[in-house]
Amino acid sequence: MRKQAKYYQVAGLTFGVEFGEGLELEGKLQAYEPFETALAEEPLFLLSFERVEDGLQVVDWKKLISSDESGSMVEIYVDSDNNYHYVDRLIRKPNMWLCVDFTREMYKAHCRSCGDAGFQLYALNNALMLMFALSSAHKDTLLFHSSVVMLEGKGYMFLGKSGTGKSTHSKLWLNHIAGSELLNDDNPVVRIINGKPWVFGSPWSGKTPCYQNKSVPVGGFVRLWQAPVNEIKRLDILQAYAALLPTVSSMRWEAWCADPINSTLNRLIQAVPVFSLRNRPEEAAALMSFNALTH
Repeated sequence: MRKQAKYYQVAGLTFGVEFGEGLELEGKLQAYEPFETALAEEPLFLLSFERVEDGLQVVDWKKLISSDESGSMVEIYVDSDNNYHYVDRLIRKPNMWLCVDFTREMYKAHCRSCGDAGFQLYALNNALMLMFALSSAHKDTLLFHSSVVMLEGKGYMFLGKSGTGKSTHSKLWLNHIAGSELLNDDNPVVRIINGKPWVFGSPWSGKTPCYQNKSVPVGGFVRLWQAPVNEIKRLDILQAYAALLPTVSSMRWEAWCADPINSTLNRLIQAVPVFSLRNRPEEAAALMSFNALTH
């Protein structure tokens, strides 16, 4: 099978994708264009991506974890040779699935996708986010589920479970705090460089088309909670760790992945403030988090 390779750089880390034949991704990779680069160094990982038509065969795989995430069933398996298999099936259309096969070494991975053109893009995004999060763990790097606003040379990150108002809070900043600019609305990357945490844009921004190849120092985090009133407090080290850990992409049950992520997270929360904000979706809440983060 003839494959075409492209390379991208996110947070200063280069990775590659080998596209197989039969894919329907023409004109659908605009999110990756700002990050496209020439290969000048050994890539973090190389993902081969192909479309298949048959069903998924699970042979001697042992299931490690299973979860229902926004209409899809995500499962992670390990086989007798210690190879990992990340499987994502649509609950309403189980004939649409993706499977990423990889090892602890992470350098090479293979993704099979069964589905239409829209699902192929979904599969590619998920496969690349998975591989980036796991393979960058030893590079002082974390992939967050967060919305990030830039203001006066710093990045302010809003965290929380799906539906708690991360994007809404960012929009409130954009509408009511002059000079605010959206960096990423779903999956920014934080990397500690020379002891200083930086937040980077990425090709993965959820439903908001914001794919900025920019970076700024991290100014602080805000964990959001829906509430009838607006209240903010700064968290201590343990509280901050508990607030941030669930929003970082990782395989927390595997020590080879969890240990470096925990180390990076501990250094991160000692370097920048972390707040908890109980809030209503209104201007006053945005002004409250702005004052806490910047003063």
